[in-house]
Amino acid sequence: MSAVIIIILIIWASMWGFYKFMYPRAPKSMMPKKGDVITPRQCDFCGNSLAEYRGVLENDINAKTIDVSADTDPNIAAESMDKSASGELFFCNYEHQADFHAGKTYR
Repeated sequence: MSAVIIIILIIWASMWGFYKFMYPRAPKSMMPKKGDVITPRQCDFCGNSLAEYRGVLENDINAKTIDVSADTDPNIAAESMDKSASGELFFCNYEHQADFHAGKTYR
């Protein structure tokens, strides 16, 4: 009986060590600080949901910076104008921000 208990304890300890090694805690620099907004927001480029403190929030936007030409799709043009009218854009990272302003679409 004691052998079974010892084997179970050895398996438990090895699994605990395995999970600690495979799934370590995130660094403190990645965790939210006091005053960070942790509500999820959707990226305006790809649509992924991400906490606001982890992404790029663009507050100062002019409708002039978004080029809506006559040859673009009317749905995309309307969507771009709606986003610029709110005055605030949110992106997952700086690459998505640059691609959005370059007029690229997420596939």
